[in-house]
Order: sequence, then structure tokens, then C-alpha cells
Amino acid sequence: MHSETLITLYVAPSGHDDWSGSLPAPNRDLTDGPLASLAGARDALRRLKDGGALTGPATVYVRGGTYTLDEPWVLTPADSGTEDAPITYAAMPGEEPVFSGGRRIAGNWQPYMGEIVVCDVPEARDGAWPFRQLYVNGRRQQRARLPNARGVRGTYYTIVEKAADNAFVYHEGDLSADWHNLRDIEVRVYHSWNDSWLRVAGVDPERRVVTFTGAPEPSHWFGWVGANRYVIENVLEGLQQPGEWYLDRQAGRLYWWPTCDLATAEIVAPALDQLVLLQGSPTEDAWVEHVHLRGLTFCHTDWSLPPEGYPGCGDVGDIVLPTAVTLYGVRHCSVEDGCIAHVGTYALELEGCDNRIVGNEITDTGSGGIITRNYWPAPNDVSYNHIHSCGAVYPSAVGINIDEGGGSFCHNLIHDITQSGIYARHWSTEHQPRERRNQEQPLIIAHNEIYDLLYTINDGAGIFVRDSNILIEGNLIHDCYSYGEHTPGWGIYLGCETRDTVVRNNVVYRTRESVHVWYSNRNNTIENNIFVDGTKVQVGYDNEPDRCHEHIVFRRNIVRLRGDAALFRVHGERSLPEVSDANLYWHADGAPLRITGLEDVTSWDEWQARGLDAGSVIADPCFADPDHDDYRPLPHSPAYALGFAPIDLSRVGLRGSRWS
Repeated sequence: MHSETLITLYVAPSGHDDWSGSLPAPNRDLTDGPLASLAGARDALRRLKDGGALTGPATVYVRGGTYTLDEPWVLTPADSGTEDAPITYAAMPGEEPVFSGGRRIAGNWQPYMGEIVVCDVPEARDGAWPFRQLYVNGRRQQRARLPNARGVRGTYYTIVEKAADNAFVYHEGDLSADWHNLRDIEVRVYHSWNDSWLRVAGVDPERRVVTFTGAPEPSHWFGWVGANRYVIENVLEGLQQPGEWYLDRQAGRLYWWPTCDLATAEIVAPALDQLVLLQGSPTEDAWVEHVHLRGLTFCHTDWSLPPEGYPGCGDVGDIVLPTAVTLYGVRHCSVEDGCIAHVGTYALELEGCDNRIVGNEITDTGSGGIITRNYWPAPNDVSYNHIHSCGAVYPSAVGINIDEGGGSFCHNLIHDITQSGIYARHWSTEHQPRERRNQEQPLIIAHNEIYDLLYTINDGAGIFVRDSNILIEGNLIHDCYSYGEHTPGWGIYLGCETRDTVVRNNVVYRTRESVHVWYSNRNNTIENNIFVDGTKVQVGYDNEPDRCHEHIVFRRNIVRLRGDAALFRVHGERSLPEVSDANLYWHADGAPLRITGLEDVTSWDEWQARGLDAGSVIADPCFADPDHDDYRPLPHSPAYALGFAPIDLSRVGLRGSRWS
């Protein structure tokens, strides 16, 4: 137990950093009062610590209002608390402090063409402030693009063919060499599971070839040609819809099609790429410790594009850049009950151990929500967060990206994500060297609700793991389809080399494929789940030609399908599960169950003849109200006779108490 708080400081918009900070409001004489900034509070605590006065817990209460940051707020090991004397920066009860990295644009707007207006932004002239995001009354505006964005899944151009390592052929009329400020135009290319941002170097109208300043990695070209899509951004000629805008970086002029009254519009563009940095040095055993952020809102960061663009986009969710809130080399710290919104890349990056990221809302991000890494024994707790509307800039966005290490990732509500809901990896490739792996630490992904994914990109899942020693339990996953008609969109995806993993008590419905087991899986059990209405396949077992699975168990699951969806897709003998039994299967349309991918097995009888599902049953699972997504088996369901246990979804996502 901590002793009673010994130090209390206050921060307020009406404060001054040369005041004591001991008062919540300025005194009558304006000689003392609250501090003006988080940096001022940090420095005041340093002075108290240096003077020996910080011997117990300290709390900095931040009054409501908007605080404009001119630079990131940085904490180092010198700003740490201790177990008996933690340091907390908290919102004043009942008040909402907001820390913004944005700047207001209040130019003299003039008519330009039709509904479009223009104003001078002298600070942006000659590329001095090349902001790539714009917010009006708290809503993200669309950079002028071609083709115009329509609908949730959008509209796109397609590549004809590769022309060079840094060029492709475009269709007639898609690009023009005569566009305004050609070198400021950027092209976003969508691959299977990631994307590239490219700067235009030139356009050859005779050959219909666009050339870029950077060359993509050769391995990425396989997905570029034919069906792969791209859009063109920051092109004045593409400003054709309300809410679109264009920044002329050379002239420092902002063009916009207004969506509201100019006289009352609050127009904000970000000026920082990062807002908060807790910077420790674990290799030197110098950590930021026992610091807690509670109830604070951080917003308005930008995303930067280097001269060569981002041509080598890497793995799922790899475009991270500076995150809005970065915690590096931290332990025993927390970010709780806050909000991170309107940011250019990931909202929060965490590298450390025994930390809590709990109860936050993360929304409107350019990339993903939270990315974590942990190379140390003590787990992190990432729970009860509401993560939604991510991937506005980089569509390979992941709600929670577990880049290394275990921990507890539970009770999160994740939706409207352009790629996967939760992605975990620490596998033995060149990306994750074996000496950096932390497989001894269990990974728990439980009781999350995840839906509405993959509407911009494909090859992802509600929960996507390439990892070991994982428990995936009690999650509710639905409406994961991926872009395009023939691309995968999985509910649960056990990716390459996933091992020693249990998938149980999950409910998955309305996906392309409910669960998929990719190559070299070992010692994995999928049991007591409900898989409903995968539009292509319910269960997929896949391997590359030189790979195989070892000890895969599929039992006591309820599987319902419709239409022409296959029950199983099996990529040859090497992909068959070792055990598949005590399951209940049902085709809601009365059609026979299909198995694909095996030369001599296409029917249920042939499947059973291989010794699989001998004790399984084809019968109606008797769901409570499937027309309204209530997939609880009623008491008379035949699933119970097979050993199926009821699945309790009452505490999935944000439901229930955090501490119950």
C-alpha cells in the first residue's frame, strides 16, 4: 500500500511555469497558482526530488482545457517514481485536459473555383510545414485524391504492369504529366497485407509510365501487377468533393472544399510527429518507472514521408514511425482512462514490462492502435481499451500489434480497422532473431470483441498470430471479409510456425473463413468454439509443399455453414489434423458437407473413412436466435451430448467491471 499523497501539484491553462503549482487556480494577486504545462510539472518534481522533498506519492492534477505542445513532453529515468512514491499525472476529477500537437489555421479564405476556397499559410511556404493531415471541427478531412473515395471500400486505379524496379505502367487517363506540382504528388499502392507510399519522380505520357523516387523491394512486386490497387494523393486536380483539401507546399497555399461555415470552422493541422516520450535505456538498466498517466487526451500528430517514400513496406503493421505516445524502456508504468485521437501513425508504442495500458479510447489513427514489445519476464496488461477507426493513412494498420513478448490482452473492443484486429508475432525469421524471442512468457488474448475489419486491404484476421505459447479464449469475432472477392479474411488465423497454442470458447461469424491453420503449426488445439457462416471455407488447413503440421487437434466445436462454402479446405495429406472428432456440423441450407484440397476426399463419408470425425454429428445446433446473431445453443442442442460446454460472452469487450 502507498502512503497518503505527500505532494500535490496543479497544471492549468491559466497557470505559469514559474509559479509553485501548489494552487489549483491563480491567487487573487496573480503571484502564485498552477503550472502551465506538463513540462513545468515535470521540472518542478525534479527540483523536489533533488531537494529530498519527494519521499512519498506525488500527483499532478491537470485542469481541463486545451494545451498546445510545441515539442514532445519527455520523461527520462530521472523523472521516475518508486514503488512507495509513484508519480501520477491525472486529469482533475470531472475535467478534460487535451494536449494537442496541432496549430490552428485562421487564414483569410478567398474563392478559388466553384465551391473551393484558398488561403495563404506562410508557415508552410517552401515546404517548411508540410502537414499531411487536416481537421475541421474535430473531423479528419480527405487529402485531394484520384479516384475519388466513395463508400467504405473505396474506389481505386489498377496497375497495368511493372516498367522498372521503381516504375509501373498506368491505364490511359489515370495520371497526367501536366498536373500542378507533379513532384508533390504521392501514390499509395495496396499489396496483399501491407502498402507502399511512393513519391512521384516523373510521368512519361508517351509510354504511360510513372516513375518513383524509391524502388520497392523485389519481393513486393509480385503483388503489384494486375489486380493490385493504388490511389493518387495531394493532387490539386483531384480536389472534387466536399471535405477534400490540397496543400501547395511551394507557395504555402491551402485549398479546401468547405463542409461547414468558414466563420465558425476550427481548422487544425498537426505540427508534431510525437507528443509524449518516456525514454529509458534498458540495456543500461536505466528505466522510467512508476509513472502513471490517467485521464489525459492526446491528439494531432502528423506522419512524415522521406524523400524516397516508403517503398519497402515490410510485414503487417510495420509502418510505425514516431507514435503519438511512446513508452520505451519503461516498467511498472501505466496509461489509463485516457484518449489518443487524430494522429498520423500508431497511437501508442510500448516497449517494457509490467506496465498497464487500460481503459483508453484510441480512434482516428493514421496507422494502428497499440504496438507492444517485451523482452523481459514480467508481462504487460493491455485491457479494456476501445480501439476503432484506425488506418486512415497506412491501411496495414492493426488494432493491437504484439510485436514481441507475451502478456495479457483482454476485454478490448476493436472495430473498424483496415487490417487485423490483433496481430502477434515473435517467430524465428530474419525479422525476429531467435536470441530476441521471449517465448517463455505466455500470451493471453481473451474476451475481446473484434469486428468490421479488412475493408481496405486483405490477408488478415480478427486475431492473427505467428507465435508460441498462446491462449486465444472467449473472443467474439465477426464481419471480417477482406477486400476483393477471392482474398482471405479470417476470423482466427494461426499463421506460420504457430505452436503450443489453444483456441477455445470463441465465437466467430460472418467471415470469409472462420479459422485457418497455415504452415508448420505444431501442438495446437482448437476446441469448444462456435464457427458460423464462413462464406468460402469454415476451417482451412494449409501448408507449403515442403511443410507439414504436427499434432493439430480439432474437437467439440460447433460449425454451421451456408451456400457453397466448404466445411474444410485441406492442402494435401501433410495438412490434415491429427485429431478431428466430437464436433457438430450443420449446413443451414441442407446441402452436403464439402471437403476440398484432397485428391480422394470430397465428401463427408470419404472424410470419415480417413478416420476423422468418426464421433462427430451432423445436426442442427439449435441456436437461440441466429437471425439476430445469438448463437447460444439452447438446452436441447445435440452439441451438449458431444461434450460441448456453454460459452459465456457476458464479459466480452468492455462489458462488465474492469475489476470484477
